[in-house]
Amino acid sequence: MNAYAVLVRRLRSRLDLTGRSRPFPRQQGNRIKREVVVQVALVLLLIESIFVAEQLISGLLEEVLKIRASLGSTLVLMTAMLPQVFELALPTAILIAVYRVSLSLREDREFLMLSSLGIPPHGLIRLVIRIGIVAQITAIAVGGFIDPLSRYGFRLVMFAAQYNALMGGTITASRLIETRVGTVAVTPRPDGEPRPRLFVRQTNPDGTERVVVANGSRLTGPDVSGRVALHLYDFVVDDFAAPSPGSPRPRIAPVSSLRGISTQQSMIIDDVVPFDPRGRNTAELTLPELISTAGSNPAHRLELGKRLGRSFLCLLAPLIALLALSITSRANQAFVLPLACAGLMATEILGTTALSRLIAMGPWAMMAIILAGAMAVGAILVGVIAIRSSAVARPALGRS
Repeated sequence: MNAYAVLVRRLRSRLDLTGRSRPFPRQQGNRIKREVVVQVALVLLLIESIFVAEQLISGLLEEVLKIRASLGSTLVLMTAMLPQVFELALPTAILIAVYRVSLSLREDREFLMLSSLGIPPHGLIRLVIRIGIVAQITAIAVGGFIDPLSRYGFRLVMFAAQYNALMGGTITASRLIETRVGTVAVTPRPDGEPRPRLFVRQTNPDGTERVVVANGSRLTGPDVSGRVALHLYDFVVDDFAAPSPGSPRPRIAPVSSLRGISTQQSMIIDDVVPFDPRGRNTAELTLPELISTAGSNPAHRLELGKRLGRSFLCLLAPLIALLALSITSRANQAFVLPLACAGLMATEILGTTALSRLIAMGPWAMMAIILAGAMAVGAILVGVIAIRSSAVARPALGRS
């Protein structure tokens, strides 16, 4: 009990719960906020640039070149991808910015000067918590509204570009497209004629298959009813019987075959280039939509918990930065910041794992647990930082 009482008195003195100490200077606080904002913007720019570059390399650039998407459409696609990583990039940027700005102030002995004027470190804790609250509101706005709508906008622009490529015959490389009517392979003609070759494989519910091969194809439409006309030139249609129960291999010879010079088939646009409505993908639902359906849909409840949990990382990130600052010295200065970022990501992973076990609860109980857990972790961080307040203010990188 004596050790507990000593710890409580030490916390009260470090945090100054009586409010008798001088407040943190407003001019100094505004300067710290400006520097943190600049650092956050630079780190976000770096993370988002790396993410978009990785997406381009992993297939987006190849896709837009295949369909000859315009420069405007390509820029819109790249812009629509930016919010996808924002929820995780913002807490990381906050942590790095608060750490770098606070480390610079500490090594310039500004914290020692403030302490000599009777301004304790608890003012810095309150300042970074206010920064975290603003960042949390930003994360909720982006993750709850901008990101879902940008994901839908990405699909919409990509759908329009793919459809225009098929309509105009601007396919420049072989493409494999999974449509509702079957697997479609489109190959450009070597003579450059805007009527690409077409291969379609359809599997029927009874196990039979139909293969359509055309030396030229063209789409026209859509008409007022939303249907398009598929024109085939120099085509062959082969029907294959279902494999016998004793043999897993399909029949090699077709049971019927049809050849022709030209034909036309009316189709729905969605059968040619699939485009699901926005509500079918959980990631494209806004925060109010998730709240309204979380009670009856476990997947929506889990997504809601993930978004709220990631927003609380913005509150914890600046506190983790101050804790990392308190243990930074000449011997470990190269490792503290990477380990702090790893700890932040580990918190997100552990929180997501714990959420998977809480989805059986109601949405309000789940959100209450998330809030209680974030507040408990935040209180522990504040307590540890208060105990180590002298290490936060004392320079440690200079030569002794």
